[in-house]
Amino acid sequence: MAAPMSSETDRQQLGFSANSEQRSPGFWRSHVYKEVEITTVDGRKHRGWVYTVDPVSESVVLVQFEEDRKKTVEMVMGHAMKGITVVNEDIDSHKEELDHMFITADDTSFSKQDLETRRDELKQWLEKNRLPVKVSGKEGELLSISDALVIEPPYSAESCRSTNEIILGRIQALIRSKPTSGQ
Repeated sequence: MAAPMSSETDRQQLGFSANSEQRSPGFWRSHVYKEVEITTVDGRKHRGWVYTVDPVSESVVLVQFEEDRKKTVEMVMGHAMKGITVVNEDIDSHKEELDHMFITADDTSFSKQDLETRRDELKQWLEKNRLPVKVSGKEGELLSISDALVIEPPYSAESCRSTNEIILGRIQALIRSKPTSGQ
């Protein structure tokens, strides 16, 4: 016979682990930018602001902001979670800082005109190398090659996205071999 539950929190946390199929991507999306406390199966508590969640593994990336402007990043694996509680719902308090945590200088140093020029130059380079490239995206911000690869701003080798590792590697190598504008 199962042991009696000691509190409402225990019941909520039991429901959390027992109903994993009910936690849709929308459930996890609703936690992004909020401060949460996660209890793990070993009884430890992890507190921080949710940066992102992998809806498949249900792993959560938490960021703790310290007094001296330092940030600590921690990943809590989904299989280790026993419960999650929202502590602070003020998504605006750290949203901008969270959004800019992992952006490199290359991502932020280009004006809209610079990005359009980079996109057009890369498109010409890819076409010169006989690749079927087209401009796509809501605002024409993406380059796509045969629906197999997408290149996002700032149009560098690191901004390529593809599920095919071979295509990804070859296009990245081609982009790295592109002469600079002055050559």
